[in-house]
Amino acid sequence: MSYISASVITLIDENGVDQGRMKTGMAKTYARERGMELVEVPGKLDTYTMKKYEPRKFNRGVSNQYQQEKDSERAQYTITAPTVRLTDENGNSVGVISTAEARQMAADRSLDLIAVNNKIDPPIGKLGDLNKYIYEQKKAIKDRDKKNRAAAKASEEKEIKYTTDTSDSSKNDRMRMLKQANEFMEGGHPVRFTIDFRGRQMAHSADVMDRIREEMEANLTGGKISKVDQAGNRFCVFCAPNKRSK
Repeated sequence: MSYISASVITLIDENGVDQGRMKTGMAKTYARERGMELVEVPGKLDTYTMKKYEPRKFNRGVSNQYQQEKDSERAQYTITAPTVRLTDENGNSVGVISTAEARQMAADRSLDLIAVNNKIDPPIGKLGDLNKYIYEQKKAIKDRDKKNRAAAKASEEKEIKYTTDTSDSSKNDRMRMLKQANEFMEGGHPVRFTIDFRGRQMAHSADVMDRIREEMEANLTGGKISKVDQAGNRFCVFCAPNKRSK
C-alpha cells in the first residue's frame, strides 16, 4: 500500500460505491481487512479506490514469499468480531465497545487495533504499534525457549563409565570418578554410572557390585544412589542429586 500524505480521503470501494470521506488510517484498515489496497484515482484530489492486494514480486517475477508470510502473520492480530474488550495504549480499560469504534479510536491516535486474544467472545484487543507488539511477542517466545533449553541442559543426566577394578591400585581413579560425580550432582545433574563386566568377571559380579556400591555410598556427598539396573553384563547405578534448599 503506497504512502498517503492526506489525513482524510474520499474512498470508493471495489464495487465503485462512494463510501464518503474518512480518515486515512480508517480507510487503510477497511481495505486491509478485505485483502485489498488503496489506489489513487487519477485526476481526483485525495480520492482512492480499492483493488485486490498483489504481493510484491522479485525482478524475475517470483512472488515475494517473505511478504506473504508477513501478511499472514499480521492477520492473526486482526479482530473480526463485532465487539471487542479494549485496553488503550496506556493500559487503561476502555470496556466492551464495537470493533468499528475501536478501529476509529486507533485511527484517530495513529495506532493499530491489536488482537491480544481472538479465541474468546468478545475478543481482547488493545491499541498500540502492531510492529512493536509482534517484535515483543517474538522476543518473549525466544527468551522463554532459551530459558527452557538452559533448564533442560542444567538437569540433563551425566554418564560416568566406572571401573570394575576395586583393588587398592585403582583407588585414585575411582576417587577421581566419584569426585566428578559429586561436582555434577552439586550442579543439579543426575548421574548414571555404567559398569561393564567382561567374560569371567560376571561370575563375581555380585560381590564386586556390593563393594562398588559400598564405596559409592561412602563417598557420594552431592547425592545418593536411587536405583541399580542390570542388562546383560552391564550394570547401571543411577544417582540423584541432593535437593537444594530454597
